[in-house]
Amino acid sequence: MKIQLLSGGLASQVFQYVFARCGELTNKDEIPWFFDDSAYYVTNVHNGYELEKVFGIKANLLSKHFDRDVWQEYVSLRGNGISLPQTFLDAGEEVVMYAETDDFKDVNPFTGHVYRMLPEGGFYPEIIKMKNPIVYYHGTWADRRWFDSYRDIFLSELKFPELTSPQAINYAEMMEKETAIGIHIRRGDFIERGLVLEGNYYVESLKKISETYEDYTLFVFSDDLYWCNQHAHELGLHYAKKIIYVSGNYGPGSYVDLQLMTKCKGLVIANSAFSYLGAIMNPSLETLITPPKPVENLYNY
Repeated sequence: MKIQLLSGGLASQVFQYVFARCGELTNKDEIPWFFDDSAYYVTNVHNGYELEKVFGIKANLLSKHFDRDVWQEYVSLRGNGISLPQTFLDAGEEVVMYAETDDFKDVNPFTGHVYRMLPEGGFYPEIIKMKNPIVYYHGTWADRRWFDSYRDIFLSELKFPELTSPQAINYAEMMEKETAIGIHIRRGDFIERGLVLEGNYYVESLKKISETYEDYTLFVFSDDLYWCNQHAHELGLHYAKKIIYVSGNYGPGSYVDLQLMTKCKGLVIANSAFSYLGAIMNPSLETLITPPKPVENLYNY
């Protein structure tokens, strides 16, 4: 039995889904993987569970396999700091965990055997083949090699709804006609977490874009467009002759920003699963600029 944590916003959910589907598609003789969706019953994360709402995916959620009273007990335990894998372990089950990040200690505290994977977001095809009775995977696994392993299948399963907003349709039409370069500037919760990228990254990236494309339109995607407008020069946005701030996509409609990113010819992405996914799902991306990422080794935690 293999269980993947389901948590975070839409992009994280997609990467977690892709990882688990890779496991299913690689090990076709095994039962389907399960998704631990208990996090969405405990806290209000971003826009909640979105895989089905946006893509129509019928994920194999654990919540669907238990009677309501039993599931509520699991949720209650999680709310009190006792994770689902710990609950299984306490019940005498043989459980191991593969953890991509150290936050398992807070999100999924577990006293059993934990294999801590580094670097975060790495590609470890061997871990989807483990044969332990219960294997719990704690991570987002945001590496495009999982997606590319079965790219055609994932592109067929992850189809966006048709655009309905006149504003979004207009953006899409402009992207078709012009050389569209997208830039994603993530702020919001990244400020508090100390993850916001320095402006120099964007300045140097847009210098490269301007050296590559003589004439282009820059589409700015952000959760704080006002701040981006006020700090345009220090972000290097002035290198573009034409700038469009992509607005109108918020709350349940935030995924439209992701959808529009897949229509750009070039992307300067943030250290965010959201824009990284936009790049991966883009069928005609010519230029991609990504933040530098440290490389570390895999070790047994």
